[in-house]
Amino acid sequence: MAALALLMPWRLTAQVQRTDSLSTQSTVTSQREEVRPRMMTSPLPVNIRQQGRQLCVQSRYNQLLPVYTEGGTFYTAFRLSKGTNWLSGLPKGTYLINNRKFTIY
Repeated sequence: MAALALLMPWRLTAQVQRTDSLSTQSTVTSQREEVRPRMMTSPLPVNIRQQGRQLCVQSRYNQLLPVYTEGGTFYTAFRLSKGTNWLSGLPKGTYLINNRKFTIY
């Protein structure tokens, strides 16, 4: 048996109960718990102005600009180049860009 234990030591070890996994039991709480992710803004400063249905975004760096719907849902991210960028093609509606509201008519 000792020789067998040297060949297969994993067979003789006890099963360890994991404590790092999520519990499958649901808990009932009196308050509604809702986890809302934080809206992201551009990591570097940008200047945004609206002209008709287009947005003129001036950036001194290459970066991504996240766009959210009015309800706070992520819609898309535009890739900005250094300099002046014209963003068009957004459907009619209200959008949150860099914590500012823009309405496309």
